[in-house]
Amino acid sequence: MQRMLTMIRKEFRQIFRDRPMLVIIFIVPVIQLLIMSFAFTSEVKHISCLIVDFDNTPMSRDLIHSLHHTEQFDLTEMTTDIRQIDERMKRWQVQMALIIPPHFSRDLERHLNPQCQLIVDGVDGNTAGVALGYARGILSNFQEKWTAELTASSFHNDVHIIQMTERMLYNPDLRSQQFMVPGIVVILLTILPMMLSAMSLVKEKEVGTLEQLMVTPLKRYQLLSGKLIPFLLLSFFELFIVMSVGITVFKISMNGSYLLLACLALIYLMTTLGLGIFISTITHSQQQSMFVAWFSMIFLILMSGFFIPIENMPLLLQKLTYLNPMRYFMTIVRDIFQKGSSLRFLLKEAIPMTLFGLMIFTLSVFKFQKRVQ
Repeated sequence: MQRMLTMIRKEFRQIFRDRPMLVIIFIVPVIQLLIMSFAFTSEVKHISCLIVDFDNTPMSRDLIHSLHHTEQFDLTEMTTDIRQIDERMKRWQVQMALIIPPHFSRDLERHLNPQCQLIVDGVDGNTAGVALGYARGILSNFQEKWTAELTASSFHNDVHIIQMTERMLYNPDLRSQQFMVPGIVVILLTILPMMLSAMSLVKEKEVGTLEQLMVTPLKRYQLLSGKLIPFLLLSFFELFIVMSVGITVFKISMNGSYLLLACLALIYLMTTLGLGIFISTITHSQQQSMFVAWFSMIFLILMSGFFIPIENMPLLLQKLTYLNPMRYFMTIVRDIFQKGSSLRFLLKEAIPMTLFGLMIFTLSVFKFQKRVQ
């Protein structure tokens, strides 16, 4: 035990003497979290909008005001020439156009259901769909506002109006950061331990100190434990940092158990550290190990459901995601953060993730010992 503690202290001293490594461990993850949380968002804001108002009445201007005074739409131009729509869209100057028909206010007052027309640039299908949803909501609210007094009149006493009550679970404000930040935590908890474990062991081989460690009284498991325990502790420290930033800066709500998250994170770190060890046994330089690690992480991230929902992938790729441990941990972290799920609801993900972790870690240790011998 004393020998292994000596190895751990030696590894910590080596890490803290390497200033670039300290930047990678303590500063880069926070910067990545801040940039990715702001940049990766499913929300659509500041949609450039052109208005064609053929009515030009206080009611039509009120509709324009309702559309303009939102975070989602930016009113860029008003015109009465409908031909401007196609020209502006081809020049990428507007993304949506609202056409208010003549006699709009008169028809609305007479319950003749005036039909406004929305024209949306459909090149980006996701943005177009979201923009239509926003616009429909604003138009619906506007109509309810102007017809509230009319629907309460005696003329409409015999009309039964259906009232719908909506309730949004887990993320009532539909904040994209509440969904994205836990996923970014998983990505950062994959990158750091895999890169550190892969590059550290290869660095020992490059400078020739690995052979020196081989002639010491250290057993193989003591050597490996002494190398990996510091990375494990640093990974937990990184988890604490990025969670603190997410909760304080982005106001992410943590609805689940910190202890459960830590225990499942420990299991997941067995997988990422094991992958790092395996990479170190098949590469001969830090450049090679970095390339292989990044190449592996690209596939892990793309197949985890972070960028693309797994349900939207082709059936074959959906099956392949079951071989990706990051897929399970991504679901676990999001469920603990947002739903406050207990272990009983996470066994479907926790069991295969644990099996993958044990298998990968055992295989990597065996490969490392064989390489050392």
